[in-house]
Amino acid sequence: MTTITIGQRKGGNGKSTSALNLAQAFAEHGKRVLLIDLDDQKNSTSAIEAAVPQYTVEDLLLRPEVSLSATAVTTAWDGVSLVAASSSLSGAIRELDGEVGSHLCLKEKLAAADAFDLCLIDTSPSLNILVVNALCASRYLFIPMSSKYFSLQGLGQTLEAFTKVKGRLNPELEILALAFVIHDSRSSLAREVIEKAKAEYPALVCEQTIGQNIKIEEAQVKRQSIFSYAPDDRGSAQYRALAAELLARMAG
Repeated sequence: MTTITIGQRKGGNGKSTSALNLAQAFAEHGKRVLLIDLDDQKNSTSAIEAAVPQYTVEDLLLRPEVSLSATAVTTAWDGVSLVAASSSLSGAIRELDGEVGSHLCLKEKLAAADAFDLCLIDTSPSLNILVVNALCASRYLFIPMSSKYFSLQGLGQTLEAFTKVKGRLNPELEILALAFVIHDSRSSLAREVIEKAKAEYPALVCEQTIGQNIKIEEAQVKRQSIFSYAPDDRGSAQYRALAAELLARMAG
């Protein structure tokens, strides 16, 4: 199983939206996808129709007897399973902070997973022990971006966190890509932001962008992917193209 952390140190950059729609897009490619919601805001959990879980990600991290197979539940999205977030993850952070080796809890639980091909981990903007767990358990980091200027500040902080985790904890961690998933193509400033990112990180920036799109937001309210909610919308085509680009990067 290949695990990808979806992370950005600044909020409002489309982490949960990317996690949800990429999970379904990867499933369309025949991948068995596990989505783990590691954000106490529970955006991914609330935006996908799923079976009622007996356990949450908090149980998975803190209770040795709780396995991944007992935690992951099926969803209404074909090919996608979910490990749901808990509203009390702040308590889990405090407990993990006081435990030796707690940054490896998630990696240990995912080590024996053979029921899935891909695992996507939706994380919070803060660099807490949960995000460190995600990065330690992952092969790749995917960074979603907004084409607003201040998104570049969050990128710098994200890359700094990546460098520290890779250097100290997980030398196999690599950046899969960064992609602009909230982009106003009508804005000259937004275009300048993308060009600046491409100039600074030419090997990392995806060619495919996702335009600002009310249909994508409406789909989340309806607990659907953009593909089932608006299959002929440009958002569907754009997310499919982005998923194909990411799969090509992993294959390469």
